[in-house]
Amino acid sequence: MSFTRRTAQLLHEDHRATLTMVEALEGLIVEAKRTPPDTGNPHVQNILKQTIANISQEIGGHFSFEEDQLFTRLAEFGDEAIGEHLREEHQAMLAIAQQVVDLASTALATGFDNQNWLLFKTFAGELSERMFTHIQKEEMALLPMLEELLDPETDMELAELFSQGQ
Repeated sequence: MSFTRRTAQLLHEDHRATLTMVEALEGLIVEAKRTPPDTGNPHVQNILKQTIANISQEIGGHFSFEEDQLFTRLAEFGDEAIGEHLREEHQAMLAIAQQVVDLASTALATGFDNQNWLLFKTFAGELSERMFTHIQKEEMALLPMLEELLDPETDMELAELFSQGQ
């Protein structure tokens, strides 16, 4: 999907990167099943490191940008409900994402034991499910709204702000 507004396109690209992380997490869980994966394996290390980086660097910034710059503008145009709904989802996902980061960081340092692997699978699975659904909502509702609401000047200002935060 492509958008004419740069802000919508940047958010879309960020969504694709997050979905790539989600798919890698799901793949790790499916591959390993009940047995904790070997964190000495470069493939496993790469997935865990990319997950930590994506959550730590991109997701929080993405959410903050939407909340601070976009949801307030939507409210000004009379559509406060979508921003509030997405903000609530952000809060729930950030709490889960922090658990995933903590467990992945511990696993990189000391490996997974059975208990930490079970916790990681649970939190990563929940994060994946919530993130996938959330991104679908934004792709189908928020980004098309931006296409209609943003004038070219505001779009460029927002795109620059978003790029600076990444």
